[in-house]
Amino acid sequence: MKGYVVTGASKGLGLALTNRLLAAGHRVIGISRTAADSAEAGDRADGAAARRKAEHYAYDLKRVDGIEELIATVVRSLEKEPLDAITLINNAGMLEPIMPLDQADSLTLTEQMNVNLLAPMLLMSAFIRATEDWPASTARTIVNISSGAGKKPYFGWSGYCATKAGLDMLTRCVGLERGDGPRAVKVVSIAPGVVDTGMQELIRGTEPDRFPEVERFVGLKQTGGLYTPDEAAERIINVVEGGRFAQGDVLDIRHLPQA
Repeated sequence: MKGYVVTGASKGLGLALTNRLLAAGHRVIGISRTAADSAEAGDRADGAAARRKAEHYAYDLKRVDGIEELIATVVRSLEKEPLDAITLINNAGMLEPIMPLDQADSLTLTEQMNVNLLAPMLLMSAFIRATEDWPASTARTIVNISSGAGKKPYFGWSGYCATKAGLDMLTRCVGLERGDGPRAVKVVSIAPGVVDTGMQELIRGTEPDRFPEVERFVGLKQTGGLYTPDEAAERIINVVEGGRFAQGDVLDIRHLPQA
């Protein structure tokens, strides 16, 4: 059995990842502000996942001061049974504020920085330390869910683009630090493509003066140009479970062959 820790696990891509991992028989711990709605989780889960539930830890990643204690608690929980592998998936993300930088308030920008970059940084650091003494036979992996916005600038997305670019560089740096030895923690950043989640609803509802490219995203929805959360989750899991990445890789599933 493998163990997974998924942030932002209560909806969207995080929920799809959780359900697919549960269906495969893995142990999953979700971290999010609230637990997944049982009806939504049941609708999106298939057989085995519908009968099992992820363990849930309620935590708001806008608040970074309790992250080390949180991960220590999660790791102690996972130590209760032997695991072949343990993987942290930093999936939680925050797009707001969508507006030119000079119009954004400092509190929202700080929260965005915390959720998108500082929390993953602290989670990675704490995860590496907390699992350092685990048996060499237990593979350890960190997956950062990034975005194409980490490479392409968007008007009104300055905070989001900057934090996702930072997450990609963080992945490269930690990959370099951990190296390729037999006990190395493997690190990869994966952009899931444009996924039909609540974040996309937020984008489509944004006024053009705050986000001039809004009609492009409306068109993607209308023409079926979005991945479903399940499609994106399947492709991400194929990369991770298949070991289809090198240490510190920054990948985009739109540019990868399907397994």
